[in-house]
Amino acid sequence: MQHKKSIYTHFVRKVMHSILVLISIFFTACVNANVTLESSWGGDYYQYIPTNKPENIMVIAHGMLSNTENASDVAKQYITRWIPYADEYGLLLIAPVFDTARFGNLGGGYGGYRNLFGKNISADQFVNNIVDHYSNYTSSRSNSFYLYGHSAGGQFVNRYIVTHPDRVIRAVISAAGRYSYPTKSSKWPYGAGDLSKTIVWKDGTQQSVYISKLLKNYAVASKKISIVIGSTDIKPQPRRPAHVGNNRIEIAYSWARAMNENAKKFGIKGNVNVDIIPNVGHSSSKLTPYSAQALFGHR
Repeated sequence: MQHKKSIYTHFVRKVMHSILVLISIFFTACVNANVTLESSWGGDYYQYIPTNKPENIMVIAHGMLSNTENASDVAKQYITRWIPYADEYGLLLIAPVFDTARFGNLGGGYGGYRNLFGKNISADQFVNNIVDHYSNYTSSRSNSFYLYGHSAGGQFVNRYIVTHPDRVIRAVISAAGRYSYPTKSSKWPYGAGDLSKTIVWKDGTQQSVYISKLLKNYAVASKKISIVIGSTDIKPQPRRPAHVGNNRIEIAYSWARAMNENAKKFGIKGNVNVDIIPNVGHSSSKLTPYSAQALFGHR
């Protein structure tokens, strides 16, 4: 009798395990079914549109790719993490695919999309075009949006918002290692100084660029930015012009101070703050909940 009971218990456990696996597969399929990959002349991007009409748009910038990673896969991972927040806060999500061929890292510190560069179209204009297209899908019908990016994606966020501060509702920079400081004494992308340069893409494509930034844009941006970093993310960072600090935490604090000081010169109260998350390293997934809190607070 005991043997039969043991067999029955084992059978029930196997059935329950199979049901849980099927539920998990079904949930994942449902989530991914709502995330679609779209293509355009400028580049590819993922979108997520919640069931209820969204109020606003949020753009998600993924981090730098490793040698084994595919930009499309990474962008999909990032957007999927934000789906619960999209449903809660009424957001249409956009995750640009910053692939190597069109937005990849360039030599000499001119790092592709993180510095707003793009081979066919600049990374910031690529995002603007997508947001403009989807603004009518939202109840606000606004082309201003929330902005998030991790690591290299955080660099994109930093440089986007000081270029287009009026297009951002609020932004969070997750664990960036480099910034554009509000100073004309260092050239873009590390400062606001004018940059005139010919850059060369990996396939040999050449571009002549001239970039000039307004320090007032940095001041306006300072009202809308939070920085989130893990407390153990202390790997030494390479020296860059204008940067003060040896790791991501020190550099973030120095940039926040510089931004808030610059804002004062324009009669603006800067509010760039740095949140250090205990016992977290350079992890986009672990920092995501804190990034959402920085963007939307508690409801």
